[in-house]
Amino acid sequence: MVPRRDDLFCEAMFRSIPSPSRATLLLGVTFLVLLMGGIGLAWMLARQGVRSPLKVLLVTSSSAATVSTLESGQGRAIGAMIQDHLEYYGGFAVTSVTEVPADLELLRGQRHTLLLQVEPRRQGQNLELSYRYVWGRQLEKGKPPSWITRQAPALPPAEAFEAFLRGFPRAVKPSPMTLAPRQPDGFWDMVQAQAWRLRNQNLEQAMVLVERLSRQEPACAGAWILLGNLRYRWTLDRPGSFRAEQSETESLLQRGLVLAPGHPRAAFLLSLLRSDSGNQREALDLLLQARRKQPYNPTLLTGIAYAARGAGLLPLARRAMDLRDNLAFARLAPQAVDITCLYTGETARFEASLQEQPGHLRSTSGVLPFYRGYLALVRGDRDRAHQEFRLASAQAHGYPNILRLSEIYDLILEGKKEEAWQKLREYDQERIGMREPDGEFTIRLAEAYALIGDRASAMEMATRAFARGFGCTEWYERSPMLEPLRALPKWKALVQHLRERQSLMEDRFPMGLLEEN
Repeated sequence: MVPRRDDLFCEAMFRSIPSPSRATLLLGVTFLVLLMGGIGLAWMLARQGVRSPLKVLLVTSSSAATVSTLESGQGRAIGAMIQDHLEYYGGFAVTSVTEVPADLELLRGQRHTLLLQVEPRRQGQNLELSYRYVWGRQLEKGKPPSWITRQAPALPPAEAFEAFLRGFPRAVKPSPMTLAPRQPDGFWDMVQAQAWRLRNQNLEQAMVLVERLSRQEPACAGAWILLGNLRYRWTLDRPGSFRAEQSETESLLQRGLVLAPGHPRAAFLLSLLRSDSGNQREALDLLLQARRKQPYNPTLLTGIAYAARGAGLLPLARRAMDLRDNLAFARLAPQAVDITCLYTGETARFEASLQEQPGHLRSTSGVLPFYRGYLALVRGDRDRAHQEFRLASAQAHGYPNILRLSEIYDLILEGKKEEAWQKLREYDQERIGMREPDGEFTIRLAEAYALIGDRASAMEMATRAFARGFGCTEWYERSPMLEPLRALPKWKALVQHLRERQSLMEDRFPMGLLEEN
């Protein structure tokens, strides 16, 4: 083929350019190609929905008088259901609080952060799921939020949730909807049961309501997950029933996970059951699998931190906590009692996780004052410890194991060691007969025996804590309460067994694992 004159002209012009200039031109063309390719890739990712995770600060108390249409606690219960829907269907990182924070500086200027206040209203059997919101980038320093209000119509509850997700400020695909009951009667029973769970009250009545719901709507994953949650809470109040109830509770949660694969709350609760039975390996495998479906969920990372610290994997636990706190608003609402930081010596961070949260179960179950007393004891502040243990033991709806142990520590610090020993021995014997698990709680009993001065019983209890799965070698070696045991011949053998088991777990769950998910 004979070249066209314009082709020959272009070739001649190109060849007439000195070599360095040609190199510069080629470099420029290459840069332009790469730039256009990058723009194309960004466009493709945006089209595929790959975006930064949305962080939602969910306020569950209403700003309007409409909250009076709901019974006490039901507004928070609906808020918990909204959180489940946003996490499961949206994959969002949700932090729940009961009031709009006075200081919103953490949110200001944040592009992928949403402040959301739900304002549910009941109208007969229907639900009006209105809300208001503001993006973090719209918040101005020193000014109140410029809220955008979404007024919702009164609809059957399942339809109200579907409409809520369809109209949400960030697109959500709510299909198939499996978390909320289809029948209004069942929905309001679920709300009431959830409200009782949040207060740790009337758990047996709550289970009756949800058991009936699960029979009426067996395809409702939310019903099975809530029933498993209630059964788990019920066993915490009756520790002697744990072994008998554990298998049934696990099966309820697993059924929910079959209907809603990767559901964060269900996976978290199931992991707690396995961790408390000393099966941290199974717990971590379960949580890591769920995290592949829900990579931005703070609750799953809390579960990983819990299981990892029980296995002695403190660096892994700390990494999980850091990732969690990057997704959640930990300064506004601590996600957990971060005992890991006590074990690593970061007592200030541990103390920060013990702040009160009005209306939250941690504040009414005795957990927070117990661990404030425990921290004071570690620091050698016996007067403060005495005050906190007394406060914990007086909680009207506290967990029985926390109440009893708080009373024992209170008696020890009051100087009534003989009475404390009698109550501790009685509790110890009950636990032996019940085969109650939870090695981490068992080490607290060992420490109580050591404080009383009964080194033989303390050593036996520490060995039992190891047998029940608590393998945090560092705390066995650092706990000031266990100091009297470290001269005993059996102690060295116990620590050797701890190190060997911890080494196996470190091989199975190496650092960097969380970055792979």
